[in-house]
Amino acid sequence: MAMGPGDPELLTLKALRILKEADLIFYPGSITKGQKKSFVYPILQYHRLEDKELIGFFLKMSNNREEATETYAATAKKIEAAYHSGKRIAIVCEGDISLYASFSYLLAQLQESKLPISLIPGINSFSMGAAQHQVPLSLLNDKIAIVPRVKNIEEITQYFSDFDTIVLMKIRSGWSNFYTELLQKDWNYYYCERLGTQQEYITTDITTLEHREIPYFSLMIIKK
Repeated sequence: MAMGPGDPELLTLKALRILKEADLIFYPGSITKGQKKSFVYPILQYHRLEDKELIGFFLKMSNNREEATETYAATAKKIEAAYHSGKRIAIVCEGDISLYASFSYLLAQLQESKLPISLIPGINSFSMGAAQHQVPLSLLNDKIAIVPRVKNIEEITQYFSDFDTIVLMKIRSGWSNFYTELLQKDWNYYYCERLGTQQEYITTDITTLEHREIPYFSLMIIKK
């Protein structure tokens, strides 16, 4: 189920009910420089779910998918075993359940095992970003493109030939390649990072980002 972009109150009533009814909750996390971290674990803590059996599955922040595939396979086996032991299971993910969600890799394996599955959608990060900036993502016949890991300004410009609004996801990897050129464009920028957390930062003035370290949980909405 989706846990939303970061604010623990941006969780559907249905998701919270199922979490409270579950015996076992699987949650994702990352491994960076040997340190394990989970974006969603504090949300579980906020709702006082530590008394549940909580099992994390942690992925190294890397483009090499081999270790991630092994982690998903091992986690799927644990979920299947827990299900057959009679436990009520919830699997949570960051953001929305179907948008760049780690759960999607687990879903494919669980479907192969013929386990009964119910998906509960949630709020995605760019919807919250637009809300925090108090700007509509689209109006009337506006077209929106959602693009991950943009590499250069030419790619962004090309999308603007077909779309009115561009949502750049996972911008950290290519940021240094196109940031300076963004400053030269007559576009409207809505930058967001760590939405819904105490470290949330948003701005429409991207000159303030010149020396800022762009985190993994960041995005930018661009309008013509």
